[in-house]
Amino acid sequence: MESFMKFIREISQKMGIPLPSSWTDLTEVQLAQRFLEKLNEYFFQTYEGIGTTTFNGEELQYFSEFHKFWEAHHKDILNARIDRKQAKLAAQALSNAIKKYGKEILGVTHQTLGLSPQAIAQVRFFTANQDFREPPENQFEKYFEDPTRFEAEEIANDPEGFLKFLGLTRLSQTDKRIDFARNAARFLLEKDISAFDIVEYFNNDAVRIREALVSSPNMGYGLKKANMLIRDMVELGVWPKLLNFDKIDVASDINTMKLALRTRILQTDIPLLSSFLDIFCYQYSYIDEMSAKAWRTVWEEWVKLDPSMAPSSPCQMDFLLYRIGREYCDDIVVQYKCENGHIFYHFGARLRNCSICRRNRIRASAYPLKRFLPCQIASSRLPRENGQLLLRNNNLLNTFNGICIFENVCKPKTKEFRALNPPKSISIKGQTSWTNSYAYRDRGGGGMMG
Repeated sequence: MESFMKFIREISQKMGIPLPSSWTDLTEVQLAQRFLEKLNEYFFQTYEGIGTTTFNGEELQYFSEFHKFWEAHHKDILNARIDRKQAKLAAQALSNAIKKYGKEILGVTHQTLGLSPQAIAQVRFFTANQDFREPPENQFEKYFEDPTRFEAEEIANDPEGFLKFLGLTRLSQTDKRIDFARNAARFLLEKDISAFDIVEYFNNDAVRIREALVSSPNMGYGLKKANMLIRDMVELGVWPKLLNFDKIDVASDINTMKLALRTRILQTDIPLLSSFLDIFCYQYSYIDEMSAKAWRTVWEEWVKLDPSMAPSSPCQMDFLLYRIGREYCDDIVVQYKCENGHIFYHFGARLRNCSICRRNRIRASAYPLKRFLPCQIASSRLPRENGQLLLRNNNLLNTFNGICIFENVCKPKTKEFRALNPPKSISIKGQTSWTNSYAYRDRGGGGMMG
């Protein structure tokens, strides 16, 4: 329990409020009982008459007293802001990368397999609104198996069957996914159009298309996914010329938010809180919004710096930023030490033998010491074989030879660098959600189930 007593002292010192001399009269167990009871009550318990808030037009009871406070003050506490100096450095880094590697590094890598624009639009419309959590199998291949499964009427009649066809029922929150599929189908049916026809229906206007997608209830298209769909439709040549395309932002996700924080184009007064404290996801929504604004600022600086090479819309930076956040900002490099004293690096923590000793035909066991981001290690020391990085060819580290294009922005090899993490989100509605986890005072229990 000594760690708990230390915790109480640290809180007192942090707030500058001295503990009363009588606090040591309580046993450690008694102190923990009283402290945790009130802590739980304030953060995670509700009661009749606490009041209500509004989410997606629905009135919902506050989750706790902290929920009320967090809703009102989360922006003040986090104080997220854009650093234009860092944005200029990021713009310069992107401009330099395009000059060195070509505009191809900005392109999306979806393999559309020769499908027509009409088919591409239909597949992407019914898959972009789903949360895959990990890179999915090529959804365009599914179209060849049975094109009729992507018809709006078919999906509206059997949305669960559509999800099974895509292989999405193995993921969580199936009820929500079914609603997304059904309502997306109804969106098209009510307008008597296909996904390809959306552009004409909304007068070729990117902003009007985005607003229509986002405002349609329970269809899965928030700003992130709406921006992503519009970007893909332009990049894949389905909707080649859109009005107001420059108004479409980077499709902010955990990877682009992570990169915004680590490049310090987006800064906060304190590190982000755990999702367990981000009741109703106010932090997530705030950082999501500010990250999109931060990358738009980078784009604006890029246009000033080099208007001939800068993309026509911030959203066209999205896929590259996403890949850097996913493939570079991941601590996949493991430092090893072998029984003969060699220090070396490898991708992953499953290596058993020393590669240095092996080259000298000596067998020696190796042990993992510490994990690093690829950018924290000199490119020459990253694991290679015949000069090539020991990674799949499609990994972005191979494209840039292990050197991140934002090296001079983040400064990952210095003490100045902080590997800040992006926000995580807990579903507001659903089986594992805030609205299914209410706990009332004097009853105890409650909370989220895995």
